[in-house]
Amino acid sequence: MNILFFGYWGANEGLSQATINPHLELLANMESVARISYVSIERQTETQYHIPNHPKIEHCPYISFQGIRLVSKASDFTLLPLYLIRLVRREKIDLLMCRSSLAGGIGYWVHRWTRVPFTVESFEPHADYMKELGIWSKSGISYRLQKHLEEKQKKHALHLMPVTHAHKNKLVAEGIPTDKISVMPCAVDHERFAYSESDRETLRNQLGIASTATVGIYVGKFGDIYWDKEAFTLFKSAFSYFEEFHLLLLSPHTQAFVEQRCEEFEIPNSKVHHSLVPHAEVPQYLSAADFAFSTVKPTPYRRFCSPIKNGEYWANGLPIVSPQGIGDDSEIIRNENGGVVTEDTGSVNWLTLNHLIVPNRATHIVELSKKYRNLQIVSNNYKSIVKK
Repeated sequence: MNILFFGYWGANEGLSQATINPHLELLANMESVARISYVSIERQTETQYHIPNHPKIEHCPYISFQGIRLVSKASDFTLLPLYLIRLVRREKIDLLMCRSSLAGGIGYWVHRWTRVPFTVESFEPHADYMKELGIWSKSGISYRLQKHLEEKQKKHALHLMPVTHAHKNKLVAEGIPTDKISVMPCAVDHERFAYSESDRETLRNQLGIASTATVGIYVGKFGDIYWDKEAFTLFKSAFSYFEEFHLLLLSPHTQAFVEQRCEEFEIPNSKVHHSLVPHAEVPQYLSAADFAFSTVKPTPYRRFCSPIKNGEYWANGLPIVSPQGIGDDSEIIRNENGGVVTEDTGSVNWLTLNHLIVPNRATHIVELSKKYRNLQIVSNNYKSIVKK
């Protein structure tokens, strides 16, 4: 079988590194898969692409128009489908696999022209996400187009893979056949993210953090679908509770932004260690921490999301501080002691969290990642799809 795997982000972006590269490796190791053409959308110049080194995988980056965002997006919906159609025909593609409902919308157009079946993994109601955040208007063209394409995916995709059981239940209630849907949360390579005592000691020494200090970590952005000032309110609360506290921030925001927020919330800047590192180095920073923050905004449609960072946190044995109503994770955290759930930024049960911070990690937290974010779940889904 020849597969075209289509991701909506640049190959070097964190989401691609975390959620696409492991999937490409799984597919490449399947005997029934002969070749994989991997298409990423490159919106900035890269000197090197970090993708799995496997003879079955060929990277075919689509170079998006670099300039005015509106023009860039327009080219994505006009030239990009043509690029994919040419690839499908040239490489004699048997199956088009799309990562995200944004990619799936373009995949649907390719399917219409080529009749090649397509699947959509990480299928989420993106149009409604953007509407409830106030980024898109219900009457706007972006919302209406994406909503239309999501409905087409529901009808015409060979298989849909939402990331939560809550979303699967909603899709079934809409009349989509159960055998056309399988839940596939954002999974993690547990070995890569396993806790390392040596990494903990090395990184803490480099950053000047005492072995006795309590360290929290946040990996990600601020604003948009994530808390911004609310997150710093949460960080401030941790600084107030723990006698000796440091915060690790792995974020693409500028140092000036972080310093301004620290000043605004009276957080000691000297104890905030801000950097942006390659995805392969994230486990080292997780090992240096004692717990983690997950700051997805708790809006109604966030019941249908699966933050990859939560799986990475758990794989390292870190308890999570999370808002209520985030995918399946909030209930897992609450019911299986995977951290603490906060109703708002000012009501964190730090005492409960502190009991979950133990030397060499709490085994039951690592097991949560193996139970709910295991790559074997992805592998099983792929095997059933390739058989169709």
